[in-house]
Amino acid sequence: MAVKTSADLQRILVFTQFPNSAQADLQHLCSQADLTVVDPAQAAWLLLSDTSAPVDWRRAIAWLRQQQFDAAVILTAPGQSPYTLGYLCYLAGIPIRIGRSCEFGGQVLSHCSPPPDDGDCGHLLDLLREWGSG
Repeated sequence: MAVKTSADLQRILVFTQFPNSAQADLQHLCSQADLTVVDPAQAAWLLLSDTSAPVDWRRAIAWLRQQQFDAAVILTAPGQSPYTLGYLCYLAGIPIRIGRSCEFGGQVLSHCSPPPDDGDCGHLLDLLREWGSG
């Protein structure tokens, strides 16, 4: 199986705190891709359950699998962990899961590096650029 580059991606899921800030840059990097941008309120809906359980993992995983995403970009605010959403994407079979974290998360994120000190969430676009050029 050939490794996909950013030019090969058709469907990209973007979890972001700032829905409009990175979308244009991502669309430029992956011009052929269909972006699905999920803001925090939508992510909460995806993770909520109709029962007393805090997360309906089966429903969330089923929805993600149905969408057939090639990659997920998790744009977290400074100090927030990308690992819950990364794990959800991992369980849904999304092969490329890009995020930044100071902590080690095993294979939950397929592409991970520490965030810069300035707290700017645009750092993930740099990570996507680095990954796409490889």
